[in-house]
Amino acid sequence: MDTSITRLSIEDTKHLLENACDCKVDFNNPQANVQIYLPVIHPDSAFVPTRFEKTASYPYKHYPKHDYQWVQIKSNDSIYYLHLMATTPQGVSFGLYGLLQEKLGFQFYHPRNTIIPELKSWPLKNEFQFAGYPLFDKKGFHLHTQHPIELTEYLLDPTISEGFDAVKEYIDWLVRNGQNYFEFCLLNSIDKKRWIEHAKKITNYCHQRGILASVDVSLHMIQQKNFQLYTSSIGKKKQIRKNLAWLSQADWDFMHMEFTTAEFFGGNRKKREKLRFFILDWLNKHTSTKLMGRQHIVKPEKEYKRKKEYSYDSLEIQLDKHRGVMAHTVMFYDMTEPHAPVYENENQRHMFDFMLKQHQQRETWYYPESAYWVTFDNSIPMTLLPYLNARLNDIDTCVAYHIPGHITFSSGWEWGYWLFDWSIARWSWQYTHNQETEKRTAAMYVKPLLNDSMQVFFQQALQTQQEFLKNQNLIQWLTAMTVIDEIPFKKFSLQFQPRPTLSYKYIRRRATLNEINQIQSTALPQLKVFADTTRYFITRFANQLNDKHQHKEIAQELYDGIYITGLRSLHRYNVLKYLTDYRKNKLLKHKEKTLHTLLEQAKQVRMQALQLVKNREANYRYPYKLLATRFKDHTAYHFGYLYTVSNLHFWNREEQQAKKNRYGPLFMNIFNIARIMGFIK
Repeated sequence: MDTSITRLSIEDTKHLLENACDCKVDFNNPQANVQIYLPVIHPDSAFVPTRFEKTASYPYKHYPKHDYQWVQIKSNDSIYYLHLMATTPQGVSFGLYGLLQEKLGFQFYHPRNTIIPELKSWPLKNEFQFAGYPLFDKKGFHLHTQHPIELTEYLLDPTISEGFDAVKEYIDWLVRNGQNYFEFCLLNSIDKKRWIEHAKKITNYCHQRGILASVDVSLHMIQQKNFQLYTSSIGKKKQIRKNLAWLSQADWDFMHMEFTTAEFFGGNRKKREKLRFFILDWLNKHTSTKLMGRQHIVKPEKEYKRKKEYSYDSLEIQLDKHRGVMAHTVMFYDMTEPHAPVYENENQRHMFDFMLKQHQQRETWYYPESAYWVTFDNSIPMTLLPYLNARLNDIDTCVAYHIPGHITFSSGWEWGYWLFDWSIARWSWQYTHNQETEKRTAAMYVKPLLNDSMQVFFQQALQTQQEFLKNQNLIQWLTAMTVIDEIPFKKFSLQFQPRPTLSYKYIRRRATLNEINQIQSTALPQLKVFADTTRYFITRFANQLNDKHQHKEIAQELYDGIYITGLRSLHRYNVLKYLTDYRKNKLLKHKEKTLHTLLEQAKQVRMQALQLVKNREANYRYPYKLLATRFKDHTAYHFGYLYTVSNLHFWNREEQQAKKNRYGPLFMNIFNIARIMGFIK
């Protein structure tokens, strides 16, 4: 009880168990109804290196060993005794929550929602051994607060009265799910005088709970209001030194730094490296903060203003080993699959190669996404279940190659996206029951949330999305067009996310008869079959949704997310059929008789989807204003991340584009491009 890491977890566990069993729970107390025996921790155990640290031939940030084992034995007086074996406070903390979630039926699935079981009798009737083995030394989440997600304002605005409590909720969720790393983006729109005290409270609470605290800043990144260490070319080092000293007041364990000016911009590598070494030297002399940097998914040779002689080898030679790196991948693709049409790439295998090379020379972590936002997933909205397959595949890959860290880029939790973060957190541990290793599957953590029939339908939804959206690349038709997609100049129309080979503007105005026939024989049937298949099993899912279902609210959310993804496909079917029929009639000189009915059908589908949205909005877990309205926030967007969902903006825009034959990036545009790119404040 002398250490906050254990004390807070013990108090929390005691409170949770007493709520569940309506009985007296205590630790190392033979008078309690439930007796849990905790180990005596030797102070020096915190300094024992982990297996990752032992094998590192480079500077490595220490985190105490935190594996644990439980043994339950039954005495002659028919009392069950639970003994926890761990060597550090962190191990005790994670062990307590591991017991609750993996053995006793607690479900810490969302920072604001916990399932507490009714324990009318002690549920563990046999003698057993249960062990938790961390697959990564550092594991946790980066909240991408450049986007207006749930905690963005709470993290950046110290004047919000409930803000710090909301952040604490999330940190508690991390600990309860066995995570030990928390990071978020700092923006230049903060009030520097007030914010640093807020930051101190956040890092202090992280440390009380055994969490490593990290802040994401930039050297001089101009896009999306990223916090910059310098803003003027005059006196760069003086500005950097001053900002580092200011930031370091909050005692960060890590500082995650962006060194480019913007994505796709390489810039002057030599100048950047000089400043990088200056920052490393300052941090090493004045703090215990470790510097981390990310490698973007953009291939170096495709970066604007990147010199041709650049290669990964030169990066490996130039970078100081004191700096760690994070290999970043995007969207619902894993790092080894052959087809991932993102950021002008065929796939993301170059990031896998980068990670393996860097792992030999410096502390290296994997850095994938559980949501992409903008115009890809939850902003449309679609609940893209293949994220589950991709993230589990990548975790297994990282484990096979002994990668010591796994930090997930998180960008919103509504519409079922909490399931992805929750699953990733739990997959970062390997559990054994009586020495038998737990087998892990993509949909394993919906089992306690859904009845048997619903589990079958959920699995069908996952398999159907995997086959159509990824294997058949149907996702290219379901994502909304970005501003970049619709720029008329090909040089700047970069492909960030999957999109059709032929633009909608081209299909409407210039496509040949062969091209139209190709779309009508492939894409349109795929869209229709996916929509119909989704409707088939979602109807059966709905038959199970009644008041008798134990976790009806969760089941309803998953139902809504899967259903609206099917409706999205049906909507795109109607709009795309209108475009192709319109062009075909033009080429064949047929009269347009019933084309308008296709757009009317698209509108009807949108209205049906909008009703789902309204039902969902009534159950959002954070204030509606923060999530789904326009307001002046700290980001470059000035609306919540679900604002485009509230009125199905992208769906309506696509109908209006088809109707009015308007395909420029400024048509019904809601983004302030100049502010997002950093040209104006």
